[in-house]
Amino acid sequence: MDETVVSVIPSGAGHREIRRNNLEVVLRHLSLAGPDSRASIASRAGLTRSTVSRLVGELMDLGLVRETGPPQAQGIGRPATMLELDGRHILAVGAEVNVDYLAVLVTDLAGRELYEQRRAYDAIADGPGDSITALAGLCREALRALAGPRGRRRPIVAGLTVAVPGLVDAPARAVTLAPNLRWAGVPVAGQLRELLELGPAPVSVGNDASLAAMAEYRVGSHAGTSDLIYITGEMGIGGGIIVAGRPLRGVRGFGGEIGHMKMDPEGPVCGCGRRGCWEALIGLHAMLRLAFPGGPGHHGVAAGDPPEAKAATVARLARAGDTNVLAALAGIGRWVGIGAANLANVFNPRAIILGGYFTLLADWILPPAAGALAEGVLAPEAGGCTLTTSSLGFSAAARGGAIHVTDQIISDPALLDSRSQGDRGPLAARRG
Repeated sequence: MDETVVSVIPSGAGHREIRRNNLEVVLRHLSLAGPDSRASIASRAGLTRSTVSRLVGELMDLGLVRETGPPQAQGIGRPATMLELDGRHILAVGAEVNVDYLAVLVTDLAGRELYEQRRAYDAIADGPGDSITALAGLCREALRALAGPRGRRRPIVAGLTVAVPGLVDAPARAVTLAPNLRWAGVPVAGQLRELLELGPAPVSVGNDASLAAMAEYRVGSHAGTSDLIYITGEMGIGGGIIVAGRPLRGVRGFGGEIGHMKMDPEGPVCGCGRRGCWEALIGLHAMLRLAFPGGPGHHGVAAGDPPEAKAATVARLARAGDTNVLAALAGIGRWVGIGAANLANVFNPRAIILGGYFTLLADWILPPAAGALAEGVLAPEAGGCTLTTSSLGFSAAARGGAIHVTDQIISDPALLDSRSQGDRGPLAARRG
């Protein structure tokens, strides 16, 4: 028989695989549906009540599920005790390296935010080595702030996922190419592991737009929208694509580089070296170049300012009626809509969500963008696509990183056994 055919024939599941799957069913249900009873979980999952009770007992022993609130009546018989996702001692760390800032965001298993910090930073000037060292320092600050007991349990770092604006080799946990950072072949995860003692907790690397799209799908204002596209609004323009509730990454994981769609062959040079990319027309630097022909410094905008500070200055001038700024934003909006129309024609998403600096300038960018979208989509009413802005702002990618970590634990709670800490624990980071 052909070896390729053999490789796709599923093998029988053993006891461990069945147990892992059933534990995930319970956790995933509580994660997505919210508090529920044992009986309701059993009914919806197609499991027996005794099986669910046993699974819940294991999850409660791990501190991942807890009983909450007064029992609720469910027909005839005793009231049902409600269960909810717990995991307050589980630390899921999401981080981000971008052109002009670093970020870290920590949640527990239920997605409750425990810590967030963003810091202006010039990653281009410092290069990959120093940038990763600085990010490790930011993560160290977060973990030290959360080092105390959480409830009756010692905190466990479940993992760290770093978002980077570029092509990521996920299996190698490295950045293949990040033009705007000027990085190529950087083993991000390996360098972070050398700087932080995380024990067996995994360190992963992901594309910033893909992680942000997952965050929007899970917890953003359009949470649950099974077909959406997220567009970063940074110096670079990237795309995270969700199709039927699943991320679309491509054969080698390099999908979503929508910022490098060629829009104008005679347009400005992009950071990738090509001319007329969408990024070169609507990225943050493109917007600043159009808004401030004499240079942003004349308006108090410094190169080292974080992106939200730069956008805030533009918003202030737009509100004051600055004609040059208003014309620049109208032009940006038109190009946003033209590119969004191309995406809508190809993917027919329910929503295209603009993140980053677009969220702060939506009042001026969205109207012309929506008009260009409607004009450019072949299907009537833009094919049912809504163009809107992110509710997560600049934290979307880091939050997506934290979600990636919690997903791993929800998929296999037994991983926590191997991530329980020794005497020093993962929160004791090396100083160096």
